Amino acid sequence: MRLFWKVFAVLWLATLLVGGSGFLVSRALQQDWMLLQFHPQLRDFASQLVAEYEQQGPEQAQDWLEQQLSDHRLRARLFNANGEPLLAGTLWPTARQHLINEAENSSSRNRYGRRFHLVWSGDLASYQLSLHVPTPELFRWQRTPFALIANISLAMALLALLSLLLSRYLTNPLRRLGQAAQTLGDGHYEPDSLQPSLRRRDEIGDLSRQFQHMAIRLQTLLDSQQQLMRDISHELRSPLARLRIGLALANRQPLAADDPLWQRLDHECSRLDGLIGDILTLSRLDSHDQADEVFDLDQIVSETVDDANFSAEDQRIVLQGETHSQLLGWPQQIASALDNLLRNALRFTPDDGEIRIQLSRHGTQAMICIEDSGPGVPDEWLKRLGEPFARLPGQAADSGHGLGLAIARRAIDRHQGQLSFDRSPQLGGLRAVISLPLDRTRARKNLP
Repeated sequence: MRLFWKVFAVLWLATLLVGGSGFLVSRALQQDWMLLQFHPQLRDFASQLVAEYEQQGPEQAQDWLEQQLSDHRLRARLFNANGEPLLAGTLWPTARQHLINEAENSSSRNRYGRRFHLVWSGDLASYQLSLHVPTPELFRWQRTPFALIANISLAMALLALLSLLLSRYLTNPLRRLGQAAQTLGDGHYEPDSLQPSLRRRDEIGDLSRQFQHMAIRLQTLLDSQQQLMRDISHELRSPLARLRIGLALANRQPLAADDPLWQRLDHECSRLDGLIGDILTLSRLDSHDQADEVFDLDQIVSETVDDANFSAEDQRIVLQGETHSQLLGWPQQIASALDNLLRNALRFTPDDGEIRIQLSRHGTQAMICIEDSGPGVPDEWLKRLGEPFARLPGQAADSGHGLGLAIARRAIDRHQGQLSFDRSPQLGGLRAVISLPLDRTRARKNLP
């Protein structure tokens, strides 16, 4: 059975049980009210008697009571507000006379009944009414409970409608989540498909927003992986083609050990090995098989700068400031991101040039600014920096594969940080700004 019908059945039956039990309890506690409401003769008995008395007079009111006794065996007597009798009525003078008359004129079943004492307000005054209903009349109204059945049927219909609307309200978001999960599995997720559920402020809305975040993340990773595979195929084709040509030339004629072709083949193998290494590094950033840990950001930056100083020839690397920050994450990935940014700066910084690393802390953000004195990057290419295999126009073929900045961006994104590029106002080259949040650490480890 579908969840919709399960929810509908449970809500409807639960409401019926609660309403039915309440109805039965109220009927048991208020039988007089039920009798006066549904009995066809008693429903308007008091109002008709008062109207006869006020409009037609005592004699006509007495005749009306006699007629009610003859037709429906209803006995009554009318009093004023002080309890003084206004009509002789049709009640017995005493309770003993009542029992004697019932024993003589009726069966044993008619000896019982109900006595009501009512207060009624007419157009001219207030009245009191004593009314006796014999046993047969007490149950006659139950043989044709049309009004009661109509009320119960109407209540059941309204409850069914409310249960239907509530069931749709609860199950429609789940159905949309199922459809969104199916489209996500097919690889073409549409974020707008969950818009009605995202506006809810309950647990289903929270679930929809979490699913939306997960789905967008997965779709982005899937798209980036597909684009990466296309780029990898394109990048691998060139060195493999050159290797194939070189091997074909080597097979045609014997070559000396110092032939430049061997150096060319070795160079292509080195490029291919470096490209594969960068691809593996980039793919490991998307895996979550490594546990995060708390590390000192300033120490990671200092160690990475020390390593870069060994590969620097005539460039100067200057480290300034401190963040005094501890992060929760993967220190090797942060170190790899910094190393790629520094190697990129060293590659384009001329001799006697300067590379400046500035550390600072702004509120809940740790900032790392890396500037170089190279030629810089055109403004229209700043947004494309960090894309896999992105190369600037005129860039030398042996200047890298375009994966270094992509590795840096992916590592910083995994730490919920941001990497942006612009032109350095002081050194004139490229400036890379890393912003890493600190509240993620406090939320996970309760650090001060």
